[in-house]
Amino acid sequence: MAEYRWNQHETAAGYDAAAPLVHPRYVEVQDAVMAAVPANPALIVDAGGGSGRLLERCLERWPAVHAVLIDQSAPFLDLARRRLERFAGRVAFHQRQLQDDWRSVLTATPTAVVSTSAVHHLEPPEKRAFYSRCQSVLAPGGALINGDEVRDPDDSVYRKTLEWWAGRMQVMETDGSVSAPMADALAKWRHRNVERFGEPRVSGDDCHETAEVQLDYFRSIGLVNVRIGWESELWAVMIGEQPA
Repeated sequence: MAEYRWNQHETAAGYDAAAPLVHPRYVEVQDAVMAAVPANPALIVDAGGGSGRLLERCLERWPAVHAVLIDQSAPFLDLARRRLERFAGRVAFHQRQLQDDWRSVLTATPTAVVSTSAVHHLEPPEKRAFYSRCQSVLAPGGALINGDEVRDPDDSVYRKTLEWWAGRMQVMETDGSVSAPMADALAKWRHRNVERFGEPRVSGDDCHETAEVQLDYFRSIGLVNVRIGWESELWAVMIGEQPA
């Protein structure tokens, strides 16, 4: 497994500060994820929830909802605890990898399991196992919603999209709009994904798959009304529902 880059406090803090700038569809992905959450949710699990930006919006929108944030990064969890401190009693934090069987931390049945920009770090068998765990805990009528990086099935289109995003990153690296640790992380992303395009990927890398392949994973574990709720460039919001 590749070294997890967000285990450094400076890099995690840099990403938290710069995320809406670095990710050109950051808010749009979150909007589409929240739009797919079933009405009147009781519990939302954010898998790979990072610094808690998405859950902050969920807890504000649904005053009665409770939440569980799962992430493997201690620095991100520290940031999330500070961000969500005002929601004390409504949110629990657990340090787990998405590859772990994190279901034992749940004390209630989730209305939705959501994730943003996390699952693409898993290799295909790990993705399938993660999705299966999500399906196994969802309430009837609940939803699995993953807003994530995906690849185009055409290599040339996929590479062109990666180069477009890498170009944006390179500007940020040099114009001072992101912290030095974050600029270093962006340069390493460009090296891994553009300069080494087509090389084998391992867990922890950007293991991009197409949205359609992942929707097939959803169908294979028994989710219904499987669909893409939103998509643009390198991102898609993939949705599947637990049968009622």
